[in-house]
Amino acid sequence: MKLLILDDNMIPSFRIFLIAVLAAFLLSKPASAEYLIESMDNDYKSEVEAAAEEGKRLVLFFHQAGCPYCDKMRARVLPMPKIMDYFSENFVMIESNVKGNLDIVMPDGTEGNERAFALKIRVRATPVFVFYDTDAKAVLRTTGFMDVERFHQAGKYVVDGEYKTGKSFFRYLQEQK
Repeated sequence: MKLLILDDNMIPSFRIFLIAVLAAFLLSKPASAEYLIESMDNDYKSEVEAAAEEGKRLVLFFHQAGCPYCDKMRARVLPMPKIMDYFSENFVMIESNVKGNLDIVMPDGTEGNERAFALKIRVRATPVFVFYDTDAKAVLRTTGFMDVERFHQAGKYVVDGEYKTGKSFFRYLQEQK
């Protein structure tokens, strides 16, 4: 094992290096999505209404512990600048555990818990993203991992109102190529 030995000439340079590294660490933004929030009261119906008042839409991210694709979405897609910028401007996202017992109010006003909601809307695999319009109507549902470009296109499909035309998301993606 070798030890780094600093002579008197190296100490000022090393101090500057340490200060620069520390400053970069302290000034950097954490890699978290600004649009990803934690609901204070787990009232998704109210969250849709509050988002609509801001000109935004709600996205529910259904996940479960140990899901590698949920973790991959959190690490490789959600914090990317293209996603953070677009989704922060247009969406509010809340995570919901498909096996959770938290009491919630579903977007349609029904009360229950996270698990009952996941069963009600037939979430069978994760991750699932359900995009709601400003009237609490589910307008897009995706299942599985999506790369940055596809997830961005899902957001655009909703924001641009493509779902209103009757065009499927799959057809929309084909037309974007």
